[in-house]
Amino acid sequence: MSTELDLSRKKILIIDDQKTFQVMLKSMLLNLGALHVYTVGSGEAGLAAHKQHQFDIMLVDYNLGRGKNGRQVLEELRVLELLRPDGVFILVSGENNAPMVLSAIELQPDDYLMKPFSNSVLRSRLNRAFRKRVTLRKVYQALYRQKNQECIQACLEHIEADGRYKNFCRQLSSELYMRMGKLDEAERTIRALIAEQRFAWGVLALARIKYAQGQMDEAVTLLNEVIKGNQHATEAYDLKARALDHVNQLPEALDAARRAVSIAPFSLNRQLYLADLARRNEDYELAKQAMYHVVEISRKSVHRNPKYLCTYIRSILDAAENGEDAKHVSKYQQEAALALHRARTDEVLVYSKFDYKTLESAVMARINAFNGQLREAQSNMKGIVSGFLEQGNEIPPEIAPDIIIALLDIGEFERAELLSEGLAEEAIFDSYNKRLLESRMEKSREQRKAFVMANKNGIKHYTSGSYAEALKQFEEALRLAPMNSGAALNYIQAALKVVDTKDIHSRYLIDGCKRCFRIVEGLTLPEAHKNRFRQLKQEFHALPGVA
Repeated sequence: MSTELDLSRKKILIIDDQKTFQVMLKSMLLNLGALHVYTVGSGEAGLAAHKQHQFDIMLVDYNLGRGKNGRQVLEELRVLELLRPDGVFILVSGENNAPMVLSAIELQPDDYLMKPFSNSVLRSRLNRAFRKRVTLRKVYQALYRQKNQECIQACLEHIEADGRYKNFCRQLSSELYMRMGKLDEAERTIRALIAEQRFAWGVLALARIKYAQGQMDEAVTLLNEVIKGNQHATEAYDLKARALDHVNQLPEALDAARRAVSIAPFSLNRQLYLADLARRNEDYELAKQAMYHVVEISRKSVHRNPKYLCTYIRSILDAAENGEDAKHVSKYQQEAALALHRARTDEVLVYSKFDYKTLESAVMARINAFNGQLREAQSNMKGIVSGFLEQGNEIPPEIAPDIIIALLDIGEFERAELLSEGLAEEAIFDSYNKRLLESRMEKSREQRKAFVMANKNGIKHYTSGSYAEALKQFEEALRLAPMNSGAALNYIQAALKVVDTKDIHSRYLIDGCKRCFRIVEGLTLPEAHKNRFRQLKQEFHALPGVA
């Protein structure tokens, strides 16, 4: 089979937002023998064209104006499995900005061309990419079909034939062995490679295997060797961060993760991990910055999702609640309110079925509760409680953490824990949100424990007829959870008994009952609680002198 590229039989797509470069590159390709060359001016148009025509070769500029960039085009093609096993994807750029270049190269396009380039350079690069695809046709076809064992066999055949791409095949087969959980086979393959020559990428592959085997010290030693030889080894810093994280060396892990982001910042998963790691290091400002970058990266990518915008706002509130002083708290709360206001017109939400009103209610409830404005916080939560919790409607998963935290803040511990447990079973949270929520649940646990004990003791005293003692316990329960509807109803019931048995109309007790009625009014309650609320209200208003 010929490995010489015949462009006359290939469908070629150029994606570039500059018309002059489109014309120039198309002319170069026609001079090289191409007959079928198409041009579009945006990443979105390029993806649509490829879905329709399935191009053999795609030449894509990195910077494509306001839409998707070339990196995001390649990422979307990969995620949606639209790249053909014999297709060639080449990124083109006029910039040599290191973070941009390294972020693009780590997605492994077939090649990366810097503008300007000549006909001969273009021909050479196309031939090189085509030759590899043709020579390893069996490898790429098995890989495309996700036939791991078949792909490994094709790699082994190429290695045994001492093929031109045997080192690539060794690396690929090692990765596939790892995917299949065959770590010993993966290690043997890589050790055979670095025994011949200690390639940096071979050492990195061995470090990955050691990490998968749980041998963190050896993994870190190998990664340090890679980094010493190449200070821009992004993947080595990524894995070093995770290895150090695994052995609970959090500050050192954070240093490695920050270094990885500084080298190649346009990876969504890298920024998400940095946010999680920063928060666990109590660097809430860095966590917030990382979540902001997650939003910006995802905005035009295949990963576009309202949940990232919600998590960004949540990270600002997290920074506020852990602020060093009132000035910092106020600054972050204003930032959260501004981000919430901007979200109203954010295209990520506008062009989705996202429930903005619920997000706004939950966020404002959190801000009001943190500032001690519990009645306002409860008012913010009324629509959520009636619309979702009481009627059993599905909670928007993107907003669930804020709803749970707001419930904790106003003392609705039972509802918060019930909702948290239900969502945890569905495993809808990423690491950042899961840990954030766990920390808030843990923080409220002692308060919740004291509340439950006071409420339980109050019920016990009430049942035995010690209404005055019961009232004291319900007062303590309300001190711990001032807006808890169950404790409020218990207080009213005990207060009415005290008034009735002592034949007094204490202004203190009457005012306390009024406060508790205000807590419960407007909430959508279960049927049994509704009946109880109505009955207590009738009894209260039947007291002499009560307006």
